Amino acid sequence: MKTKEDFLIDPEFIAWVRQPNDHLNDYWSKWMDANSGNLKELKLAREILLRTHYQEYKAPEGMKDAIRQNLLSIKPADHQIEKKNYRWIINLAAVFLIGFALVWISGVFNKDTVETPVENVAMHHKQTASGEKLQLTLADGSRVWLNSNSEFSFPDKFGATERRVILKGEAFIEVEKDSLRPFRVVAQGLVTTALGTSFNIKEKGDVGIKISLVTGKVKVESVATSADFILNPGEELYRDHISEMPNIRKFDTQTISSWKDGILLFEKSSLAEVVEILENWYGVKINIQNPTKATWEFSSEYRNQSLENVLKSMAYVQNFEFELKGKNVTIKF
Repeated sequence: MKTKEDFLIDPEFIAWVRQPNDHLNDYWSKWMDANSGNLKELKLAREILLRTHYQEYKAPEGMKDAIRQNLLSIKPADHQIEKKNYRWIINLAAVFLIGFALVWISGVFNKDTVETPVENVAMHHKQTASGEKLQLTLADGSRVWLNSNSEFSFPDKFGATERRVILKGEAFIEVEKDSLRPFRVVAQGLVTTALGTSFNIKEKGDVGIKISLVTGKVKVESVATSADFILNPGEELYRDHISEMPNIRKFDTQTISSWKDGILLFEKSSLAEVVEILENWYGVKINIQNPTKATWEFSSEYRNQSLENVLKSMAYVQNFEFELKGKNVTIKF
């Protein structure tokens, strides 16, 4: 079992932390997979290196001579003191002087090497409107697809111990692997933690939140209750706004991220759901006249289609007429 001290004197470890490259990243990634019991000490050592910059210390000019003169100037206060006691006092004084000098040097050294200025990392805030989607690449290489009517906040660069972002709305995220810096998404009171995965989060304040894992593994924690849940690929955690009781269920990994690929998907969708999806997707306002009382369960898939083409197809199946004027749509039954 290695300690953090072992890592701190390992040249390859220091080189990896200070100046990482593909070769070192690959080596240490495999090493961590094979030595999981050492991860805690490794992380501590890495954090120490990242928070510390080294600067060679040189004693002020004349400091050594001053200490030497102070030692030589010490004389016994009482001539009756035996020679043995005289030497004892000299030794004691030397200890105090040297100790004081070392403490002073240590203070200067620590000031230069351990204390690093606190950086004010800039935060970025991205927002999408109805009918708008956005793709982002974060500082660590992770990729984010932001759906319509969503907000995403992230730092200019991530810290040494974690990668934390904030989401309102829906996003699909492909996390760049970094076992030492977990990727955390905060959304609606839940914190989703990942190392190197891909997942979709859909949050709507008045409905609930859905976290769907496509690859890898994530842990979902509740800020309020500290309860946590582990998700495997093909599992999603759903929590509605009313009961706030989390429920883990299966889902189709092939369709959950279809929106980011330009695929408009309906799966047994009700009329209200169809209206909401179309309004968000195309950035329009839909008015329903003489709404049907029949049960709607509309299923279809459209790839990069115009709103007019989608409405024509839907009208043929569901038997309605529509009128499209700019950003306003009227559907008549």
